[in-house]
Amino acid sequence: MSLSKSIPRASKPPIRSLTSPTQREPSSPGGTIGRRGGTISGAIGGGSSSEKSKTDRLSLESSASGLAKHRVLTCIRCTRDIEDRRWIRVEGGGMLCDKCWKNMYLPKCRRCDLPIEKQAVSSSDGQLKGKYHRDCFNCHTCQKPFPDKTFYVFDGKPFCDYHYHEANNSLCAAPDCGRPIEGPCAVSHAGDRYHPEHLTCDYEDEGSGKRCDERLVDYWEIEGRMLCDRHVRVVEQDLMGVGLDDSGIGTDSRAMKRKTRFIDIAGLR
Repeated sequence: MSLSKSIPRASKPPIRSLTSPTQREPSSPGGTIGRRGGTISGAIGGGSSSEKSKTDRLSLESSASGLAKHRVLTCIRCTRDIEDRRWIRVEGGGMLCDKCWKNMYLPKCRRCDLPIEKQAVSSSDGQLKGKYHRDCFNCHTCQKPFPDKTFYVFDGKPFCDYHYHEANNSLCAAPDCGRPIEGPCAVSHAGDRYHPEHLTCDYEDEGSGKRCDERLVDYWEIEGRMLCDRHVRVVEQDLMGVGLDDSGIGTDSRAMKRKTRFIDIAGLR
């Protein structure tokens, strides 16, 4: 009597988004090949198919022990002799070694590209492509796990909060901040992004070291510095030696009038 296995078809990959992870057992010997999410739930899908496959392999191993005494078994995929007596008969005749069977029919981990034999982690809403070994499911940049079981997706890969915003160019450019921007965002003339309250005048008093904290909407830019109306006059007079006209700006000034652009980062996803 021969045992046969059909080859399941891989499903079409889902689209990218932000989502949350779910742990799953491989649903069959083939399986299916951002927004902040919820939590990792328990294993879904059961192990009936995989357990049956395991039982099939074990039963065939017993048959192989007697068969191997008479002839050498060869894997039809890798063409190597099956020396460990772990083999699976396939449709049309022939044998697969255990390694080739796993590579052909078990889902592959998106991080390490090795077969997933036990518990798999995947998106709970199906919008993160593929499946992962539990130990492989971490931030694509820093390789740290997600302690609160939530993550972001960028370019089809999972990221922690910080590295998602780094990849998305949505970290605050203010020197004393550098944190992710989740909502309203101020964009300078150079394209740098800030929390609105952190886009302030660049002037710093040389004596006290105190910075001007005036928020900039309409502002002046001179040699890369963003300045309020009051301090552009100081810079032009003290640093550039330019005389001031009645409007407060030098007649041969290089100061350029700029305007802050406001966007909503959340609305861009």
